[in-house]
Amino acid sequence: MTIQDELLAARTSGVLLPLAAMKASHDWGVGDFGSLKVWTEFLSGLGVKFIQILPLQETAPGVNCPYSALTSFAVDPVYVQIDEVEDIEHSSRAQEYIGSLTVDIMNWHGARQAPFGAVKHAKWHALWLGYQTFLIHEMSAHTARAQAFEAYCSAQEPWLRGYALFRALKDFYKWQSWTQWPVEMQDIHSPAVRQFEAQYKEFVDFFKYVQWILDQQLRRAKAFAQEKGVYIFGDIPFATNLDSGEVWAEKENYRIGYEIGAPADQFSQDGQRWGLPAYNWQYLLEHNLDLWRRKIRRVTELYDIFRLDHLVGFFRTYVFAPGSQQGAFDVEGEQNQIDRGYAFLHMVLDEAQGKLPVGEDLGVIPNYVRRMLVDLRIPGYKVLCWEREDNGWYREPRNYPVVSLATTSTHDTETLRGWWETMDINERRNIWEMISAQKTDGNVPFNLDTQRRMLKRVLDSASALTLFAWQDIAGTLERVNTPGTVGDENWTYRSDVTPQEAREKYGAQLTMFEELLKETGRHI
Repeated sequence: MTIQDELLAARTSGVLLPLAAMKASHDWGVGDFGSLKVWTEFLSGLGVKFIQILPLQETAPGVNCPYSALTSFAVDPVYVQIDEVEDIEHSSRAQEYIGSLTVDIMNWHGARQAPFGAVKHAKWHALWLGYQTFLIHEMSAHTARAQAFEAYCSAQEPWLRGYALFRALKDFYKWQSWTQWPVEMQDIHSPAVRQFEAQYKEFVDFFKYVQWILDQQLRRAKAFAQEKGVYIFGDIPFATNLDSGEVWAEKENYRIGYEIGAPADQFSQDGQRWGLPAYNWQYLLEHNLDLWRRKIRRVTELYDIFRLDHLVGFFRTYVFAPGSQQGAFDVEGEQNQIDRGYAFLHMVLDEAQGKLPVGEDLGVIPNYVRRMLVDLRIPGYKVLCWEREDNGWYREPRNYPVVSLATTSTHDTETLRGWWETMDINERRNIWEMISAQKTDGNVPFNLDTQRRMLKRVLDSASALTLFAWQDIAGTLERVNTPGTVGDENWTYRSDVTPQEAREKYGAQLTMFEELLKETGRHI
């Protein structure tokens, strides 16, 4: 039985907690693959079937948002568990360097927000020192580990070579955009780039080495999760930055100068410009969606379940032409949009090989998109606070389609408690009547009983999958991201407890959640 068949035939529940937010006793201030194992053990003990960790793609220095990445393929080295890297352990220089960071690591670990920049910089340096040991003791002797590294490079060559070259050139040109590099370096196929690759082979291969280390650690974390009966739920962002490895290496897949975004909706009166390059859909379709086939294959290597970000964009993308203040959809006509989306989602299912895609279908979505998701057995989202009937009343969760994922919040929304405490009193009266079948004046405080009833309502839904942010289980206010804003709080959320500390601080909430999973038949 495939993962897709298994999960759609059952009633399960998961927890959303970004990997970076997974505080563990050993980490440097940002959750790593060791943290994933610790949290997997803890959450599986509650009866959770899957854990959503959000995208792992590498971002540029100073960029914390994983949906604005340097690459669709490479994992960010901030997630490496340094004390599990064999070459760092055997490097006296690396150990001396890590020893010099003792106070810094203690401060990073104790910080309220994840200090991405400092931690990533330190890990890059430690990995570089470990790499030197690897070159001396493994590569020069052509050991079994050296052969394993070479096999990895060969297997991942379709994306790894372009990524490693791009990253080496980014460092070489001190993080200038590739559009500012010398003209001869803007083309991956140029003799100048091939000369750079040969001249700086050791440096280019370093970035391949780091991905190899990350790959091994993630594989071990996934194997551990599998032993616990838990699936890892990841993400595939809709786009990457203009200044990304894929755009530099494969410009033909993009419309350089064109920018994607979203039309005006309830979240943005003027629409949104995302600063991300538009795809050249004509080229993509003429070439069998090759770029996306490789993306899907890669994401199925990383995860068991994956979220298709901005699903409607595969049917129609809102695009701003160069210099234009007004955007437009890149394909007109409902049938044309249906045809493009259908072809894309069939490709996804072909490449997923039984892994489960989940469609992010939030916002203003044509009805045909959601009908297609159900027909193709791809769950879409049902967010409690956004599901309304035509008369404005909140939709009864028991009427959600089976092929769906029901939840109380997402990484882009306020938490359950935040929503409850800030909503209009008339709205609260409306939804509380649906949740509790009781008339009220709307003055219902957020407490353990209120929280329990809301979680139970979602768990009682007809949806095959349910998902709750860690904050919605703990009953806290801290959110992961506030769309449309820029600030230190965005994407730096970090759990205030390790799993070992969670029972002491949130014992009542955790007991309640575990009981609800059993009561609603969603406990594994």
